[in-house]
Amino acid sequence: MKSNARETRIGLILVIPALLGIGVFHYHPMLRSFLYSFFSLDAGADWRGAEFVGFGNYREIAGSSRFWYTLSFTVGFMVCAVLLDLGLGMALALASFYVVKPLRALLRAVIIVPWAVPKVIQASMWRWMLNGDSGPAGDIAVKLGLAEEAPLFLVNRLLAVGSVLTAYTWKGASISAFFLMGGLALIPVNVTEAARVDGAGPLRRFAAVTLPMLMPTIYVALLYRSQDALRVFDVIYGLTGGGPGTTTDALSTFAYTAYFRYGRFGQGSTYAVVNFILVAAVGVLYIARLRGNLGFRE
Repeated sequence: MKSNARETRIGLILVIPALLGIGVFHYHPMLRSFLYSFFSLDAGADWRGAEFVGFGNYREIAGSSRFWYTLSFTVGFMVCAVLLDLGLGMALALASFYVVKPLRALLRAVIIVPWAVPKVIQASMWRWMLNGDSGPAGDIAVKLGLAEEAPLFLVNRLLAVGSVLTAYTWKGASISAFFLMGGLALIPVNVTEAARVDGAGPLRRFAAVTLPMLMPTIYVALLYRSQDALRVFDVIYGLTGGGPGTTTDALSTFAYTAYFRYGRFGQGSTYAVVNFILVAAVGVLYIARLRGNLGFRE
């Protein structure tokens, strides 16, 4: 008993620095944003002398067409990004197991590259590639006969949305592939071999054996990628800045703009809180589903 109590105290002492860091750098800003959302803060962040407006900021943004567009864009972006991430990630993960052995290590190394690139560098790289004047993407489109002149990827509204989605998926598919490769590695070889012996073809084995056994991993990947897509910031801010106009503005980028460009701390905090609630709601829904599939102990 004394030994267990001593180990518990040592564990708590070791965890305290991490808890302090999380509290200062994560929960403290979250609580301040929640507090700011109830005040009219258009010229500074001193809430103590500001006017208390209660849910006034929430009512204001709820009556704004820009908020509803930003919200719909954020949710639509999440749906499209997750579908592409999981689809491409599944293809990459399966390929890394079923290509000939000499190519497996090379393919897995290639899959790692997008994950290893920092998001800011990723956005800068894609911004150069999609530049209408000097970017290689437009030049390739012209040489392949897809366009008469280099498309303005970051100026045209539809192309800008597609560009942001492509840049985000380039990294997201790599992350999803990591999850799915781990799930595939846990599937017993004798199970798939038994299905092969029974005469099941590749598609049948995937649908009847691989996919059902991979579902817990897929749910975890969906949870992570959905929440990440809902709070997307780096790629949009670095690639389009929310433009052209406000076409690619997500909740997080609009909150940043309200904070640092217009100094509207109350409104920016309100957008941040709405984004947090949306991310938390998706997390609760997925975890409720995961509990039944993974058999979490109470």
